[in-house]
Order: sequence, then structure tokens, then C-alpha cells
Amino acid sequence: MTLIGLCALAASVLSLAPQDASASGPAARPARSSSAPAAATALAPQVVHTGTGPTGYRVTFRFKAPTATSVQIKGEWYFANPYELSSLAGTSTSTVQTPGTTPAQWQPGDIPIGSPNSSAANWPVTTMTEDKHTGVWSYTTPLPSGVFNYGFFVDCGSATQSGCTEVSDPADPPWNQHGSRTTGSVESVSQVYVPSDPAFRTADLAWQGPSKQHGTLRDVTYPAPTSITPAGENYLAVYTPPGYDPKRAKPYPTVYLNSGGSNEMDWSTQGDLGNILDQLIGTGEIQPMVVVMPNTEGFPASDSYASFDADLVASAIPYVESHYRVSTSAGQRAIGGLGYGASITNSFLFDDPAHFAYYGVMSPGINGDFTLPDTASLTAGQIAAMKKVGIMVGGGWQDPSHYYHAGEVNTLTQVGVGVSPDYVNGGHSWYAWRLLVRDFLTRVAFFPPLAG
Repeated sequence: MTLIGLCALAASVLSLAPQDASASGPAARPARSSSAPAAATALAPQVVHTGTGPTGYRVTFRFKAPTATSVQIKGEWYFANPYELSSLAGTSTSTVQTPGTTPAQWQPGDIPIGSPNSSAANWPVTTMTEDKHTGVWSYTTPLPSGVFNYGFFVDCGSATQSGCTEVSDPADPPWNQHGSRTTGSVESVSQVYVPSDPAFRTADLAWQGPSKQHGTLRDVTYPAPTSITPAGENYLAVYTPPGYDPKRAKPYPTVYLNSGGSNEMDWSTQGDLGNILDQLIGTGEIQPMVVVMPNTEGFPASDSYASFDADLVASAIPYVESHYRVSTSAGQRAIGGLGYGASITNSFLFDDPAHFAYYGVMSPGINGDFTLPDTASLTAGQIAAMKKVGIMVGGGWQDPSHYYHAGEVNTLTQVGVGVSPDYVNGGHSWYAWRLLVRDFLTRVAFFPPLAG
């Protein structure tokens, strides 16, 4: 058997660029490496190639808690055959019950999908087994290929985990966690990557796995005068590509990626973005770029995300452009996001498209503050401006908001604005968003805009 551990990735720290020196926080870390102490990494997830069904791989998760009376694990491993799910096109259903089969029931073609498949998808919670001699709790399950988010509940007395706090894996913590100290926002989940075994017809998702060369991730604090929490400042997670050169003659293009109404860490942890970027740059599918992931939280309430949008333009972008070797041209900036972040992307696209040349709208939420305008309300100026940029709108076929995604594509095409539709099998989940962000980066961002 071949033992593969995510935490066996290279732990060497890439050197900081001089322009990064004023950024707050500890030394930068490779885009995917463990910051756990050596003793803790011994309990990192064990990914074992078994060569047996249903997937060819099994994973053992462990958590040391000798004084706990119960430890539970919650992971993104309910599955369903996407072609057996009800079609959601043309509906406004917010919750759709899906089969939610377990990993042991996985069949070729099944995809991870929450049950029910809503914007707050549920995932299975399982009680782990304790070794009384070591105080280590464990859970073993087969898993197909891909990246899976998981977290732990310790001594949670609620059947629904209500009031309990999910914690990440101490053996594989988020990259901005350093022992007991966290730089920036706290992430409550960890990730495990499982390779593909073609003998069991698992999808080849190696582009989500660790790469031989790593870019650098850093959580920085920047001045944000309008931010309330934290007051007067806020957070950015910044990815710089392998071999980042602060003196490069040609400035790097920049992508601003917003999450679903949450923090700056989501894309680089739950979204596995560091590994994805490393892989796509390494294979030449995208050019080296700087990717900025803002914290969308902490700003005053406003209509159509006006307070966050204003900060991004007035504070975050100038900070990035003064600290990194990136282009200051709008033509070399892209913006994207999922859910709430997709609605933020739409607020720029429809109302103020001059700041970005490429837009990746992924699973825009039906409950967002941005209301998709109808064709009659769009002005000639809005339409002309949108015809000058590259646009991708997409989401999961099985996402309850699919009708909304399709409606946006219809609105744009009716007024003659070029758009790349991108629908994938998947729900309102990170499984779909990893597929969508790869498509945005490899098909739309920094490619010539579609002719309107």
C-alpha cells in the first residue's frame, strides 16, 4: 500500500519579496504546507491506496482528546448520482432533498452533494472511536478522488451540533495558524486530498493536489478606514506565484476573489486555491498571477455591497498595488466570487465595471443584496461598458439557485453582452466552485473579452 499524507508536503518557506516586508503577520508559507508541530503531524490524515472498492482509497482521520467523552467528525462526503437528481432549472426552490449516499455506497459518476442541497448544505456527522490507551479518536472511510473539507466536534451534546463549535484538525491546521496563534481570520475546517484510482473510475482531479513547486500564501492586515470589525483595518489573503519576482519587468496580473459572505481564508483553505493555482501555473494553463482574497466581513451594512465595494477600490486595491509587483491597469485586473461573493462581482459588473476587465460570477445567491436587473432597466451606458469586458457566469446544475444563474446569462445575452456560461454537475458547494474557478482562470481571465 502507498501511504500519502498531505502534511508530507515540503515545509520550506519561500523568501519574501521586499515589497511584502511592510505587511503584517509572520513569514509567508508555501501555498499548501502544514503549520502543525511535528508531534501533531503524526496524527495527520492517512490516505492509503487499497486497490479495493468502491474507490481504491481509504482515509483514516485521528484526533487526540484523552479527556473527551465524545468526538465527532463532519466531512463533505455525502454523494449522489447527478443524473438522478431532480432538475432545478426554472424553479425557485431553496431546498432540495438529495439521496445523500455514504462513501461506502459511492458509485462511478457520483458527486459530493449536501443533503438537503441548499445554500447551507448539510454533511454527515459521525462519532469517532476512541483508543483508550492513547486517547486518540479515529474514523476510517473510503473516499473517491478530490479535496474534502472536514472538522471535529468535541463533547457536543446536540444531535444537530447546534451551539457546538467545529474545530479544524490540529495535525493539519489552516495555513495561517501557528500553534495557538492565528494571523487573520480563524478557519474551522481542514482539508484532505485523495488521488484517483482509474481502476475504479474515479475522476482525475490531480489538478487539485499538491504540486512540485509552490507559490506563497500570506495573510496581511491593511488599513481599511471604514471597517468596523476589526476597526480601521481588515484582512487579505494574498497568493504570489512560484518564483515571484518583485523586480520583474512586466507586472503580474491580479485576481480578486471573494467568498460567500465570509472571510479571506475560505478560498485558500476550503477552496484549495493554492494547490489549484500551483498546478495550473506549473502546467502552463495560466500565466503567473497574484491572487487576492479579501475578508468581506466587518464593513457597515449597505445596499448592494456599497461599503465593501468602496473599500476594495479605495483601500484594498491601492494597498496591493503598492506592496506587490502587479499592474495598476484595470485591463490586468479580474474579479470573481461565489454566492455572496458572486453578488459582489455582479455589483461591479452592472454598476461600476471600469475597475476590472474580467468577471467570474459563480453561483450567485438568490438571497443576496444585489438584485439582478431586468433588460428594460439596463441603460445604454451599462450595456456598452459590459460589452468591453470578459464575463463568465456559472454554477452547479443541481444548485437550487441554478435558475438564477441561467437568468443572468439570459439577461446578458438579450442585450447583446458576450458571456461564457459554465454549468457543472454539483450543488452549492466547494466541489462545484473548485471546478468553476479553474474554468474562469483557464478560459476567461486575461483572455481577450468576448465580442459583444
